[in-house]
Amino acid sequence: MKHIHKRLVCLLLALATIVSVFLLPVSVNALEDPEVAYAEAAYLYNLENEQAVYKLNADEKVYPAATVKLMTGIVALENLSDRLDETVTVTAEMASHFKGNKTGQNGLKIGETVVLRDMLGAMLVHAANDAAYVLALTVSESVEDFVLLMNKRANELGAYNTHYTNPTGMHDENMFTTAADTATVAIHAYGLEQFMDFAGLSRYTVSETNMSSARTLYSKNAFLSNAYEDQYFYDKARGMNAGSTYEGGYCVVTTATDGELTYLAVVLGAQSVDGVTYSYVNAKNLLEWAFSSFMYLDVLSPEQIMCEIPVTLATGVDHVTLVASSSLSVYLPSDTDLEKEITYSYTTNTDELQAPVKKGDQAGWVTVLYNGEPIGTSELISTADIERSDMLYGLHKISEFTKSYFFIATIVCIVVFSLVYVFGKAFILGRRNNKRYR
Repeated sequence: MKHIHKRLVCLLLALATIVSVFLLPVSVNALEDPEVAYAEAAYLYNLENEQAVYKLNADEKVYPAATVKLMTGIVALENLSDRLDETVTVTAEMASHFKGNKTGQNGLKIGETVVLRDMLGAMLVHAANDAAYVLALTVSESVEDFVLLMNKRANELGAYNTHYTNPTGMHDENMFTTAADTATVAIHAYGLEQFMDFAGLSRYTVSETNMSSARTLYSKNAFLSNAYEDQYFYDKARGMNAGSTYEGGYCVVTTATDGELTYLAVVLGAQSVDGVTYSYVNAKNLLEWAFSSFMYLDVLSPEQIMCEIPVTLATGVDHVTLVASSSLSVYLPSDTDLEKEITYSYTTNTDELQAPVKKGDQAGWVTVLYNGEPIGTSELISTADIERSDMLYGLHKISEFTKSYFFIATIVCIVVFSLVYVFGKAFILGRRNNKRYR
């Protein structure tokens, strides 16, 4: 019976614990994860604050598909940025690699003279594979050499789990990347001066050549253009890269802004289900979730009294309050409980101030903490002018003088000389008395 009783008590305690867990309020910062479906990996990054805010299988190796052209564009720009107005002639070696998406309906032809700027536009806007090979074989003597440059650059950027085998993203089982690495590459591309000038366009016109009239190419990125799919246009998108392969699925790498915050979204290995391309669906869900879930919150105000510090040598005033010298806004989850999750830690330069004190005098530092982690600092300054009392200042100087080494040494010398004098005089008198006695 005792064992049964104990088991019953334990069961009741367990039930009470479970009930209490469900009844307790959920943490105010427990943001619900965004909806991501039918995709192998995803990554969401805030560019202004250099902070990843969502990851899904971010370090799992997947096929890169069209995202390879991000690195092709980087290597091409870093080697040809001052030659974009030059022309090159399409060679048989270049044409031998032409597969997949082309520059225009018929693509580039052997002997056709093209402008390098047009080749960059055709690749980054229209995802043209033939343009990618023209760029690759303009930078390097062979495709293999260009791929070596791509892999070297990936390693330099920190994309250690990425390996390229061609400049277009056409499937190769030996080619792989991760969502985190793709984001690393895309962040670097975003920072290149001319990259987004091309990657953010909805269309690009290739100038007339010796073998073709001018060609207007529309973006393959459905976030930017309705030319190929009209259901995914997203007005906040600023573009980068989109495409697919059978083995690698659908991929999107895009930036988007609401005017205040800018995000980079990466979706890899997505599927098309019932006519819905989930690379676009997931990327938009991620971005809209970020725009609604994070914002700049005011965590420090100059009107906010942080502490007070004693003031000496003033009449009628024994302290002054200190405030932050400036306001501070920090990128945080929008549901942050400022009263509970924001705390402050301060230090002062000294234990006390001496009058006179001027309003705005720097007196220390305050650190703002979010759940115990530092997120910003500001100077602490005094809030009032405090005059000095001449009488107290005089007494203070006297007190200081009496504590000085000079004063103490003088007193010691006086005492020593006095003792020498007294004992010397006593000694002399003693000798005189001895003489008289004798």
